[in-house]
Amino acid sequence: MLLEKLFKEFNVDVNTFNSADSKRFDQYFERILVKKNTFLIKEGELEKYSCFIFSGIARCWTLNHKGEEQTFWFCKEGSFSLSNISFTLQEKSTFNVQALADCEIYRIDQDQAVKLYEAISGLKEVFDDLTARLLNRLLIRNINLIKFSPEQYYLQMMAEYGNTFNSIPLKDIASYLGITPQALSRIRKRIF
Repeated sequence: MLLEKLFKEFNVDVNTFNSADSKRFDQYFERILVKKNTFLIKEGELEKYSCFIFSGIARCWTLNHKGEEQTFWFCKEGSFSLSNISFTLQEKSTFNVQALADCEIYRIDQDQAVKLYEAISGLKEVFDDLTARLLNRLLIRNINLIKFSPEQYYLQMMAEYGNTFNSIPLKDIASYLGITPQALSRIRKRIF
């Protein structure tokens, strides 16, 4: 169930592992429900879990040089939270991850992760590839901020996030695009 959703998000062949391995994968994760506005991690904390967003959406943000919240990433359904950086490196987080909607999350701690990699042959290599794909998405985001106007990027976001897009507050979309809420309002008036 979890692997299939993850593989779908990253366009990986769902037949990479057999159904027994997929079921085994799920058994290593703990299901939790997270309420809207709850922090998955706060800046300065050390992440104890790798968190998979099964449903819902979270935002990654930090304070900019003016002391204002600046959203730089959305962790959408079918992907892992960027708090995994702290989890993997075992370093304190340099940003916050906060649920924008009620979320169903599956999490795994370090000990269980080691056991999972031992239980499913080839999983570590697949996850290394998924990490590279995520890093590429982050790079593409930075490039798109240069290449596209905020309006073009907004339209691209609408297509990428689908129905989940409606769960994102407009102030966070504006922050993500690097524009004011007023500028976003003008864009939305032109589009709709």
